[in-house]
Amino acid sequence: MLDADKLHPMIVHFPIALTLVGVVCELIRFYFRKPEGMFFHKPEPKMPCGELLLYIAAASAVAATLSGFFFTGTFAGEALDVRNLHMVLAVLSTAALVLTSLFYIQAHFVRARRPVYTKLGLSFYVLSALLIILTGHMGGNLVYTYMIGL
Repeated sequence: MLDADKLHPMIVHFPIALTLVGVVCELIRFYFRKPEGMFFHKPEPKMPCGELLLYIAAASAVAATLSGFFFTGTFAGEALDVRNLHMVLAVLSTAALVLTSLFYIQAHFVRARRPVYTKLGLSFYVLSALLIILTGHMGGNLVYTYMIGL
């Protein structure tokens, strides 16, 4: 039977991997995009890979954050301080991913694929990735330094 305490460690890897791969995809798309009017230029897909990964990463980050709130054990001492920092970073990471997703969705509705929107969206995406990395580092610190959950 699945123990609810094991749910959080199983879910957390999805937003980390999806966000990092999505950012790489978006950076490649941004820096290697061909200018309009090039010979054999293909139209851009309706939903690029990095953008699709962003939406899935945001949904999985919400699930990971909720599972961390509801299905983790109790902490004391220094581990409690690390857990609290981890929780704050998790909320910030999730909020950043959701806001970045909303920005990308808004750009679709407005059809605003102008360079300023692309640069701003990509900047939020990179910031989200950095927050995810910090959150994952603090979670790994909880597990491996304090042996929580092992």
